[in-house]
Amino acid sequence: MGPATFSKIGAIWSFRRELYFVSLAFLATLLLPVIAVILLTHAGIDIVSARLATFNPITKLVEIRNPATGKVIKQIETTVVWPARGVVTLEFGESNWPYQPFHSGIDIANPYGQTGDPVTAFMPGKVTYAGEISWGFGKHVIIDHGNNITSIYAHLDTILVYKSQEITKTPKVIGLEGDTGWATGPHLHFQINVFGIPVNPRTFLGQEDPI
Repeated sequence: MGPATFSKIGAIWSFRRELYFVSLAFLATLLLPVIAVILLTHAGIDIVSARLATFNPITKLVEIRNPATGKVIKQIETTVVWPARGVVTLEFGESNWPYQPFHSGIDIANPYGQTGDPVTAFMPGKVTYAGEISWGFGKHVIIDHGNNITSIYAHLDTILVYKSQEITKTPKVIGLEGDTGWATGPHLHFQINVFGIPVNPRTFLGQEDPI
């Protein structure tokens, strides 16, 4: 390299601080769409959840609404059972980096940090899935409760029900709490879907934690 080349490198190096800020600005510009999607998702998931399932404090019933019209199509008694005991460490709609930008259920952590505690169905229904995947939910159970309501019980250590099994009464133990799949410790990921869309489980379970 000749003197001219060294001179150009020196000139560029003298602007290293400016180049640093330009690079940061460029990176921020690239990330803006991602950040916007995350923020909109956070804001939108609660709106969608409230449109599909709401608790009526007068009747003490959960009202299931038509996603297209918003009209109440079914009222459900809230005589439900918390699926596990413990502490809710991640609420519906919160961020859970790096796994997902928003949380589609609630995480109930085992109070003693151990596996094997019972997990129960929160309402009667029919088991539509009882199996395992190597990622995400790990060992999990899905129950159809009718009225377009399904529930998911994930990261189980042991599954104690089978596909097509009828859950006629609660509490009914369907598995044992674990940390399979994408989990950082023993806990239950509990999710309720209405018309296949996640809604806030506290709409059905209430605000008290299951301790």
